[in-house]
Amino acid sequence: MSNYSAQGSIAIKRLRNGDTIYLTLELGDKPLFQAVDTQTGAVSPDWTVAANQPVITPNVGTTRNNTVSLASHAWKYNGTQLNFNGATSGGYTADSTGKFAINTTTGALKIIGNLASSSNTANDTLEYSCVATVGGIAYNLEKSIDVQIQSAGASSYFGFITASTTQLNSTVTSATLKAELWLATAGVNSFYVKWYKGNTEWQAKAGQSQITVQRSDIDGSALIIAEFYLSSSDTNYVYRAAISLIDTLDEIIIVPYISSANKEVDTGKPVTVAARIVKASDGSDITSSIVNPSYSWQIMDGDTWQQLATATATTITVTTAHTDKQDGSLHDVEVLVTVNFDSLT
Repeated sequence: MSNYSAQGSIAIKRLRNGDTIYLTLELGDKPLFQAVDTQTGAVSPDWTVAANQPVITPNVGTTRNNTVSLASHAWKYNGTQLNFNGATSGGYTADSTGKFAINTTTGALKIIGNLASSSNTANDTLEYSCVATVGGIAYNLEKSIDVQIQSAGASSYFGFITASTTQLNSTVTSATLKAELWLATAGVNSFYVKWYKGNTEWQAKAGQSQITVQRSDIDGSALIIAEFYLSSSDTNYVYRAAISLIDTLDEIIIVPYISSANKEVDTGKPVTVAARIVKASDGSDITSSIVNPSYSWQIMDGDTWQQLATATATTITVTTAHTDKQDGSLHDVEVLVTVNFDSLT
């Protein structure tokens, strides 16, 4: 579902040399969002206009700050492999549909045609895959991201967050986050934002449409949530969006992972999520070495960013009670975890 607002899903792969590699898909200042007027068929923003075209760029990093090279870049659109056999312009080669173009050097994907239409008003999915080489060893990586498509009504608000980067390290020490609110097919000029780190309000950032997040603001990783209000006096927000940032070189990193045999939630098939505590300097798993750990889990709706469940055990279980709504819609969820502990043995 709404993977753009939830850039928190990070592909994490444990390497044979003890390092850990992270793959994120960076969006810059052009969100993956289109609104369509179902009566006229008009789409906004118009991605046939060069100034509006979003670019999705793969970004990799490791906890040991090792050099990673990417090759064999490939993209799928709604499960169908894209064939980049068109004309090349400005470093990008178009695909056979005329809607996408790839930078064959970086793997970046530019959307050059409108995806939303009066017959396509549901979210689309793009999936990236590549071969990453670290220390002479090759690893297959993949990551998906959703394109938000919304039918535009007179009272349809949509908010989103764009980020200069979602990975911080020793050289990239801060990220600029910008909140933007749309009504129907046009941007809203005046609005008020409340920012949260997880479920804790970041009061120092209140009212700012653009904020800077430093490495010191993140303990390994952080989910940053924006609540959009029409004015500072309003008590009800009109939209909620979120984005996840990670400090790949933080001293201690918490890595949630699916520990159950079931990897996707289905009827009668719950998914259990556990967490590893990783030492960033050498990539070692130090979970068994932490003293007096205290776990705090949250299951968040990936579309509305409402809290669905909490737990304080070492794991949390996601079921269809969290993903399936009474109106028949199915929602992805985001699982957050915080671990506090006294010391390391």
